[in-house]
Amino acid sequence: MSADLTIYCLEQVTDYFEFERLCHDLMSREGYSSIEPLGSFKDKGRDAIHVNESDKTTIFAYSVSEEWRVKLAEDAEKVRKYQHPCEQFIFITTAKFTAYQRDEAVAFIKDEFGWQLELFGVERLRILLDVSHPQIKRLHPGIFPSEFLAVQDRTDDSTERHHLFISCVSKDGVFADWLTRKLTAEGYCVWSERFKLLGGEPYPDDLDEAIKNRTFRFLGLYSKASLNNQEVMRQRSLALSLRSEDIQDFLIPLDVDGVNQEQLDSVTKTLQFVSFKDNWADGLKQLLKKLESIDCPRLLPNGERIVAESFLGNDVRSDEEETLYSNCLRILQIPEIIHRFTVEGKIPKEKLNKLKSEWSCRKVDSNTFLSFHKPPTSIVEEYHVNEIGGAIWANTTVINGISTFNLVSELIRKALIVKCYQKGLQYCSEAKLLYFPSDLVNKDRLELIHPDSGSKTYVLSNGKRKHPSGREYLYSLAPDFYVRQDLFDGFTVLIRIRVRLSGTTGKAFTTKRTIDSRRKHLCKNWWNRHWLNRTLAVSQFLADDRKITIGESEDVQIVIDANPLRFNVPIGINEQALDKLNYERSESIRIHDSEEDEYLDEYISDGK
Repeated sequence: MSADLTIYCLEQVTDYFEFERLCHDLMSREGYSSIEPLGSFKDKGRDAIHVNESDKTTIFAYSVSEEWRVKLAEDAEKVRKYQHPCEQFIFITTAKFTAYQRDEAVAFIKDEFGWQLELFGVERLRILLDVSHPQIKRLHPGIFPSEFLAVQDRTDDSTERHHLFISCVSKDGVFADWLTRKLTAEGYCVWSERFKLLGGEPYPDDLDEAIKNRTFRFLGLYSKASLNNQEVMRQRSLALSLRSEDIQDFLIPLDVDGVNQEQLDSVTKTLQFVSFKDNWADGLKQLLKKLESIDCPRLLPNGERIVAESFLGNDVRSDEEETLYSNCLRILQIPEIIHRFTVEGKIPKEKLNKLKSEWSCRKVDSNTFLSFHKPPTSIVEEYHVNEIGGAIWANTTVINGISTFNLVSELIRKALIVKCYQKGLQYCSEAKLLYFPSDLVNKDRLELIHPDSGSKTYVLSNGKRKHPSGREYLYSLAPDFYVRQDLFDGFTVLIRIRVRLSGTTGKAFTTKRTIDSRRKHLCKNWWNRHWLNRTLAVSQFLADDRKITIGESEDVQIVIDANPLRFNVPIGINEQALDKLNYERSESIRIHDSEEDEYLDEYISDGK
């Protein structure tokens, strides 16, 4: 019955994106822990890739089509066409095939492309889903509906212990929520009364039965408040009784706030507590080490995604279509030729650093440079620069031993950095960031125009804030750029907004604890629209007439659209519900942060 239902569900798949996620989860559990999903309508034959420690590249392709053999050949040909590195090709399909068809496909991929083919059909998927990783089905209700899983549960008489049970009082709720999400993100199945459904299996109705028969380990949150709660004390007693039945370390006690050992019973005093009272991060490291030492099952390969989704309930979703903005800028024009230049003599290192602010180039050796653009006249005269040819980059794969596509990405990124220098941004060697100096723009206001509504507003390029410790600090916006080739057709610029943090004298902070504490204080209430406004403001500041143009004459210019790419999605966000959620989350963060910041500032002031 179980196998038939699994195969039936797989054969009825119509949501290809959900099938992609299912395959990603399975492959993550099958040894490809660093799998990187790539799938889209323009995936160039790759739904995902994995590169192991030996730099062996595995490419994954998935299919729900009955014509699996045709799809296999098409995807393999795309991978070869786009010259993606590949040593192993894994193809997963919901189709059935014979042993002969399997052997023919393996031989075809080996002979035609030189790759090793690993083929998964519907029967092999069934074994993975019913025997090796049955918990994964609960994470994909779009493929395996809950009523089907209920039938499977009734036909499975076995009971397995694979959950962590968190027992706590409501006063420790902030810590319990944090711990639940952290453990879930690590791949553990967690039962917590504060999350009725997390990771696919609901919080049990019969707690005693769940603790006795289905709990792998019981995490008791010991705090001053919990010592007076009768129900929590009863649950701990039950867990202690199981400890006496030769279940090693069944009750794992966690010290939340420095509970007085004298208030504990004689048995509990003998337990090895994991302390969270001074530092949650250190406590979590100890707990994870403990769970690993006792081989606690980790059945959630997509735990991080589950945790992310736990912040957004169904009530924040809307059926109305919505426009989403990205941080991707479309490159409209790239010069055709990469020029080769030579200089007389060797340029000193300190002058090479200055060169980066004036000329976007790639150093090949001490005398040879590659660039889209000729260097400024001052550089030509000082270093006696001569042009000695070049290449049309679209017609070659390698220039001076450098991959052409990587070279193009590098030169575009460096050209944007030069543009920032030209517009007045400065480089901070301590923070290693290009940032907006104070008073670069009038009243430190970066103006922007929303591309959809045309409305005008501004963001601050610089500002002053007061930390909960009472100390003031300064911040400056600092754009960073990446050029990608695998997001859309052609090259795309990703712009990321970072912040330079400093004391009131303007000297940048260098201590990680200080930087992290201030960044968290500054940015914790910057939601999507705040980041979007800063992205728009920076890109429009660099632009003229809505385009970022780099280069003098029109034929050698790099031209980038200053407005980020946007996409329409069929499901939107209920902003009113989201505002309420953001407020609740901010309050939760504020309570924890104020305690943590007091500790950090005391720690820093002590010179530790």
